[in-house]
Amino acid sequence: MDRIEELIKRVRQLRPIDDAMFKKLAESKAVRQEILRVILNDKKLIVEEVISEDSIANIFGRAVRLDALCTLGNGALCNIEIQKENVNDDVRRVRYNASSIVSRFSEKGQKFSEIPDVIVVYISEYDVFRLGRTIYHIDSVIRETNTTVDDWLSRVFVNTQYADTDNTDVGKLMKCFLQKEIDNDKFPELSDRLSYFKNDGKGVDSMCDIIKDYAKEYAEERAAE
Repeated sequence: MDRIEELIKRVRQLRPIDDAMFKKLAESKAVRQEILRVILNDKKLIVEEVISEDSIANIFGRAVRLDALCTLGNGALCNIEIQKENVNDDVRRVRYNASSIVSRFSEKGQKFSEIPDVIVVYISEYDVFRLGRTIYHIDSVIRETNTTVDDWLSRVFVNTQYADTDNTDVGKLMKCFLQKEIDNDKFPELSDRLSYFKNDGKGVDSMCDIIKDYAKEYAEERAAE
């Protein structure tokens, strides 16, 4: 009983920015769509399909763990990544994961013109570029003419560091990512889904299970190291 109560206490402390909670929140197509509509500034954006695979194997190198991969209405593949600890080269990480997604969802002999567009939304608890902004859009640019080249890879970096002072829609969304409870009419899907995992019996049970899984996975990774 004590162990169960401890797990429930841990669930109560989780926020959307925490991996275990985000994984469950992102199972909802409506939640992903609500988040992406704000970050990508497209009120008509449609999430057609939530891709359940959360990892991409690589027989030649490291595997890729994907937090929330989905297909959009225009056919593009979009992955939302969550990062709390500033211990990685974030830009290279995004580049590697994007290339792994392209490789996984392309077929032998497929024309390059048919290779899927990829969008990576990288949400971190810190400002990756330390330039004082909540959101950054990374483009490919011809240096000599300052012309933007569309290579059908979109990289959007978002952070929660300035959530208390950023009154834009993106800033308000990032503030929600830091809250243990959300009651925001602007983000009803996110609010309701978080409440389900905090207050509904079945939701709490499923969160307890995923916390156990994360603890086991974390222990195995540390043992391997």
